[in-house]
This record gives sequence, structure tokens and C-alpha cells, in this order.
Amino acid sequence: MSAPAGLGVVAGAGNAGPDVLMRVTATCPAAVTLAGPAAAPVLLPRRTPLWCGVAASAVLTAAVLVLSGRLLAIPLVLAGAALGFLRCVGRGQAGSEGAQWARRRSRRT
Repeated sequence: MSAPAGLGVVAGAGNAGPDVLMRVTATCPAAVTLAGPAAAPVLLPRRTPLWCGVAASAVLTAAVLVLSGRLLAIPLVLAGAALGFLRCVGRGQAGSEGAQWARRRSRRT
């Protein structure tokens, strides 16, 4: 999803060294992965082993993002572009073909 787009942005800017490309490849999935552990402590019972594990996971994923430095801008720009697309197209219309396909498929079974 976002890693190829981030690689394209970095490669197009002329900063396509192996170190930078590896950081972009790590930054985009880490930014997406952080959403789950960030939401889980709200949903899980507090101070359980599972809650502590999720909190530790969120801290470690955030550390990966902090170490990415300025490359963190790439997932932020991609997220902004996605939100802008949904705002322009409308939430009901974006992905409506997929929703129709899922409804047809569920009726068959």
C-alpha cells in the first residue's frame, strides 16, 4: 500500500540510497502497525498481561518511527492524501464496488 508509494517519492527526490530506501520500507508499515496497538489499550481491560504487552508493542513501534526521523513525513503525507481522497469522493462512494461485490458474494452462500 504505502511502502511502494513512499519508495517512489524518495527515489524521485534523488535520495535513493539503500539506507534511505530501507528506512522508508520500515517507516510506512510501522506507521500503519502503530494504529492497532494505539487503539488496543482503550479496548482491553487495564493492567492485564495482554494490555501491558500491547502497550510495550506500541512503545517499540513508536521508537522505530522516531528513529526514522524526517522519513516519517512520507506516511503522514500518504495518510493526508487518503483522507483528502475520501473527503473529495465521499465515504459512501469510495470502495462501493467492493461493498457491492461482498453483498453479492454473501447472498450466494
